[in-house]
Amino acid sequence: MRQKSNYKILGLVGRGQFGKVFAAIERTSGTLVALKELKPKQFSTSSFLRELNFLVTLDHFNIVTCRALEHRQNNRYIVMDYCEAGTLRNLLDNSRQLTLNQSLSLVIDILSGLKFAHDKSIIHRDLKPENILLKVSDRSWTAHIADFGIAKLHQEINQGVMGDTGSPAYMAPEQFYGQYSYSCDLYAVGVILFELVVGKRPFSGMPKELLAAHLNQPAIIPQNIPFMLRSLIAKSLQKMPQRRFRNAAQMLTSLRLVQTVLEIDLSTQISTAIQSKFLKLIPIEVKLFTEQITHLAIAAEQLYLGSGDRLYLQRYQNSRLAGAIIDQWSMTLDQPIRTLQFNAQGCFITTLSSIYYLPQDTAAKEFHFFGQTLLPIATFPTNNLVSTVDFQGSWLGVSYLPNKSKTPAWSIFKLPNCRLLRSQINRRQWQSLIALDCRLGLGIYQNQAQDTEFHLFNRRGNWLANFTAQIQLDQIVYNPLFPNQILATETNHPGVAILIALEKFTIKRVALDLAASLITSCPQGYLLSDRQGKIILVEGDQLQLRHYQIPLSTEFSVTAIAASTTQLLVASASLSQSQLHRFSWQ
Repeated sequence: MRQKSNYKILGLVGRGQFGKVFAAIERTSGTLVALKELKPKQFSTSSFLRELNFLVTLDHFNIVTCRALEHRQNNRYIVMDYCEAGTLRNLLDNSRQLTLNQSLSLVIDILSGLKFAHDKSIIHRDLKPENILLKVSDRSWTAHIADFGIAKLHQEINQGVMGDTGSPAYMAPEQFYGQYSYSCDLYAVGVILFELVVGKRPFSGMPKELLAAHLNQPAIIPQNIPFMLRSLIAKSLQKMPQRRFRNAAQMLTSLRLVQTVLEIDLSTQISTAIQSKFLKLIPIEVKLFTEQITHLAIAAEQLYLGSGDRLYLQRYQNSRLAGAIIDQWSMTLDQPIRTLQFNAQGCFITTLSSIYYLPQDTAAKEFHFFGQTLLPIATFPTNNLVSTVDFQGSWLGVSYLPNKSKTPAWSIFKLPNCRLLRSQINRRQWQSLIALDCRLGLGIYQNQAQDTEFHLFNRRGNWLANFTAQIQLDQIVYNPLFPNQILATETNHPGVAILIALEKFTIKRVALDLAASLITSCPQGYLLSDRQGKIILVEGDQLQLRHYQIPLSTEFSVTAIAASTTQLLVASASLSQSQLHRFSWQ
């Protein structure tokens, strides 16, 4: 009988020099890990044991940690820490996001891990962006060295066996001839640093052209790079090993000094950023309101407006919201509205402690009958209710901290009859609950270390998987039209949006041209807006950004946004009045 694997593979996330790398979940704990596949035909037993020995020996924050060994069918795997932000190569492909300070911090991370490896007499020999894995941290990334498949011990350098040599674009001149020392790794770090701050490698071409360039051509460092940094890069790229830094510790000290002296502002960009053009919208109408609109949503031919504890509905002739209002209805709730959530049957309204259900009976001829069907689902002993509803109408989840209690609780109800499926005490107060589909949900909260934890569960209340990111998130939004991903803003850094792909748990930063204060889903993807009327439409999962400018008076600020496939609605307010702007997409 075949023994069941300890890990459930989620999918392919990368390829190393000797095998594939998969994202996987440890079945017993639900922890996300990386499985590095080592096929016997491509990776000998001695090479396998060599890399395993290196990984077990190298217990350092900036080196990918080996957790265990795994045998599955005919393959062997090294179980490693999962790095959710991909490789440094992925980040370089979108380097407009990187500031100079962030680039230097990444290289400092690499040198910190390299110093530890060198202290253990281990030479990596193949440092390159593809072998530097990233984790997301607050406002930046942390770098972690991986792939010690061709590493050598320092005492082996005179044995005369050339073997695998590394990657020509990052190899020191002497490495082309099979000569290795700690200095080879420092040369590779110099090439990586050059690529980060300049935007390209110092030399390019085919392997023979690279050999000639590394041996004979000096690296041309642009004059716009600060002098101290230019000098450091030039020293790391010297042709003669003895002219480079003596060791990783010396280069690390020098780079930290450069970073301190320059006192680089976090917003400083190395390359000239391309300024995005803000497109124009076609204005349709502006309506005045006596109350400030805090919630705004479009569903079919109906417009939902929330203002404090009051809910307004307007029904139009068609989904374009064109023409006169057929009928309208309003109701005052027990507390201020927190969220409006929709599924295939209607709208769920969450206040500080209660949930209401408003069916979407579009066939009703008399609109006032529709208004009378507002149904109270439940009231909870709390003033901080968090809820989620499955878009297909299968289940509803709630989380709350009961009044006069320090122990959070959560419940799952079956829809449409709202029968309680699961209610239990929970150790966490969820910052956000997201119903992913008719079976699965996601709980998100910030732990004491200020990291964000993600916990996957099914509608029966069973926990399936968990993963952590060293980042703080606000305004977390899920769009059921684009499943398996969420978009959020980064706490204290509203100029950055965070896109998280849930299937393999990968994280991407999206640099914005505004400080996002509002974020919501829409049929095209996601809308992000600042208070001054700048709006960005993030289209689907391809990260295509469209920018718009709403013509607001200086005394007005944006309070809510919503969109359909044909138009955009923007609510704004001043001290004395509120406005609802309706635009057609250009």
